[in-house]
Amino acid sequence: MVLPPPNVTGKLHLGHALTVTIEDTLCRHHRIKGGVAQWIPGFDHAGIATQSVVERHLWKEKALRRDLLSREQVVEHCKQWSERNSAAIRKQLEVLGATLDWQNSYYTFDNSFSSAVSLAFVTLHRDGFIYRDNRLINWCCHLQTSLSDQEVNLVDVPFPTKVAIPAPQGGKRTVEVGTMYRIKYPLKSSDRFIEVGTTRPETIFADVALAVHPDDERYSQFIGQLVRHPLLPDREIPVLVDKMVQKEKGTGALKVTPCHDKLDWEIASRHWEQILRQDSKAKTRSCIDDHGRLNQQTGEFVGLDRFDARIKVIQRLDSLGLFSGTLKHEGQISLCSRTGDIIEPRLAEQWFLDTRELYTNALEAIKSRRVCDVLWSIIDMYLAPIIDFITFGRLSILFLNYSSSSLIPLVVAGWPGPEFNPSAPLLDVMETGWDILGFWVARMIAMTMRLSNGQVPFSRVILHGLIRDPSGKKMSKSLGNVIDPLDVVYGISREKMLERIKSSSLSEDEMADALSSVSTRYPNGISRYGTDALRFALLRHNFFSSDILLDVVDLSGEGYRFCNKLWNMIAYLESVNEKLCSSRDVNSDHPADEWILSRLADTLIQIDKHMTEHTPHLAFAVLYRFILGSFCDVYIESTKRAVWEADLVRMAQIRTTMSRVVQPTLVQLSVFMPFIAEYLYERAFNREPGSIYFDFVKPSFFKFYRNTELEYEMDVLLEIVNVVRSIRQQLQLSSAMFFTGALHSDHISNEFFRLSPILSDLVKLDLSDVTPFVHDVLPGFMTCPVPGHKARLSLKIQVCRKIRIFSVPKQRGGQRKHFVVYCPVLIFLSRSNQYLLCLQCVKPHVIEKYEKKACQARGVANGADEEVKRLQSLLEQMAS
Repeated sequence: MVLPPPNVTGKLHLGHALTVTIEDTLCRHHRIKGGVAQWIPGFDHAGIATQSVVERHLWKEKALRRDLLSREQVVEHCKQWSERNSAAIRKQLEVLGATLDWQNSYYTFDNSFSSAVSLAFVTLHRDGFIYRDNRLINWCCHLQTSLSDQEVNLVDVPFPTKVAIPAPQGGKRTVEVGTMYRIKYPLKSSDRFIEVGTTRPETIFADVALAVHPDDERYSQFIGQLVRHPLLPDREIPVLVDKMVQKEKGTGALKVTPCHDKLDWEIASRHWEQILRQDSKAKTRSCIDDHGRLNQQTGEFVGLDRFDARIKVIQRLDSLGLFSGTLKHEGQISLCSRTGDIIEPRLAEQWFLDTRELYTNALEAIKSRRVCDVLWSIIDMYLAPIIDFITFGRLSILFLNYSSSSLIPLVVAGWPGPEFNPSAPLLDVMETGWDILGFWVARMIAMTMRLSNGQVPFSRVILHGLIRDPSGKKMSKSLGNVIDPLDVVYGISREKMLERIKSSSLSEDEMADALSSVSTRYPNGISRYGTDALRFALLRHNFFSSDILLDVVDLSGEGYRFCNKLWNMIAYLESVNEKLCSSRDVNSDHPADEWILSRLADTLIQIDKHMTEHTPHLAFAVLYRFILGSFCDVYIESTKRAVWEADLVRMAQIRTTMSRVVQPTLVQLSVFMPFIAEYLYERAFNREPGSIYFDFVKPSFFKFYRNTELEYEMDVLLEIVNVVRSIRQQLQLSSAMFFTGALHSDHISNEFFRLSPILSDLVKLDLSDVTPFVHDVLPGFMTCPVPGHKARLSLKIQVCRKIRIFSVPKQRGGQRKHFVVYCPVLIFLSRSNQYLLCLQCVKPHVIEKYEKKACQARGVANGADEEVKRLQSLLEQMAS
């Protein structure tokens, strides 16, 4: 298995910690069963993202722009950034307990990957999958690079607003979006004009036509005519008709600028013959250069930034009487996912990858179950230039960043070297977040199958959800809800959290929001919880939910308390050992010992089942319930009387049983919470450091402990324990008060009689009799059902002379008060005539609502009345 390579842009966040925890548990569990698990780490050079982060850092720290540095200097800064962050990420992974094979780690920009990318490109080009073509691309003027559609964020703009984008001189600036400008295009044949609505008046110099809808009667008379360009009167452009024009949008007339808009290109592609008759250069007519400045075709506007030019163009049109004002425009803008710059669609010659056949083969592999648990859609993508250089003579091209990461299964298996074995499986499992299913997983399958003659990169894909904060918001630095996993492990003060935000590259507005959020969420900072508590917090969620709402601080606190429980568990075992002279194991036929060993066997079987199904959160839940519920809350509590009374025979049995349970339990726990499990294992059994990793746990070792009949009877007994504890709490009875009772059931076996003494240890209940199920109530006894079983429990309190009872009269008074509160409701309901009159003027759903409330009130009142009577009877019993 490979660790999805984290980007070297920054440090790991909780999403990475979740991935690490899931994958580490899978590997550790495989190892404690005696298997071998190789988990290979790596780092992704993340071309665009790294460049963007480094540029922001240089501007913030040194006020340097990229264009003031040489290419070699920029590359060196990126290299230093990558090396520094790689080291920091490795430290984080080690702190998180990741058992990675660092000797075989990889970097997607090292020599082996560069060679693999070169060969992959040559092979795909030779086979006709890679080709060169002129198309509209997504261009980021700030990064000076094209972007794939997946690297572009579409943002809704419901009304005119301002957005912050990178400024050419460095830093940030704001530009207005969400406004449509109305421009007049004079007709050639008359003094009339067509009014066009556009959100991009700065691209007017690249207009090649106007377009209207064929059913729009407002413009039907102008179809086929020519209009004069508003700022270039010597240029005439035709009026086209196309069904893609939206009549109700803006003025209903559209200016066609094919080299700067994908919709316009699509419209123009159906009318090139008509357009080219007027403008032979229409297919390449562009007015904005790579830097987002107006080019030589714009006359006096040349060199202006595109957004500054927007204002100047409107001013010139207004002076010519060709500007009619603005309209509010609801739409979307495309932003670079890395810089936030507004994308500039532009025509460029680019390398493209035809993915139809590649993804068809991948889809067939999935349908045939060669790869499980994923679905794809067939897409076409182009290879956006990022940072992987391949040189052919004088031609330098840039290959898609994900091309290197999509080759990871091949490269870690030795491709294209002689050690590569195409017949051997490359990876067994691929585990990652669902958000990069199309970004990465699909491409690995498609590329690997093409380059290795049909070999699939892995046979199983596991997808986990995305971590969000407790309110459901996406983790974002600008929201102040991103948490460094090490902050949970080591703790951090609020002041340091705020200082970190202030030293970040966030904008002023984002920084203000983040500072406010952190101050509100973490007024006292984050306490030190440790790695095991953090892993506990992550393991307590369903990994397969699309969104994982995580309050990591609260859950880590719960994990910290669980760690304390584990410490106390081992301390109890040590205290038992100290009181015994001999450490010799003693076999026991005590039912509590047999039961806990049976529960251990069942727990290990369930854990192995869940881990085989790659659901470690379910496996951990089983182990957590066993340790906390079965072992600590039931078994240990049932043994304390024998320890307090120094029953040496029973204590020897307890020590042996606890050792037999604790050892495999800690080994299994090391899969999920490795540090505390390893420490307690070495302490409890006086072992050498690291010895826990040589202790195997296989469910088959413990099958002979299973006693399903005993476990069933113990389930009945534990339900009885819950009933008695509930009664003790409701009546506020002293914990020193004893009960006597009888159980009535038709399904109790002899095993139950062996277990019944445990009731005295846990809840001070002396079960004097077990009889067949009866409906009659025993005189002087309280009768309670046993949930989940066809059984009833008759209870009676043994009043010791040392115990004085004040709580029952108090409880009785509370129930009487409860009854009095609901009496007015019952009185109102009894007045049927008045009630019926009300029904005539009240809507049916309101009547139904209040009838339900009245029914509930009656039930509560009746229950309170019965409780008063029961408590009165109980008082009389205790007084007699």
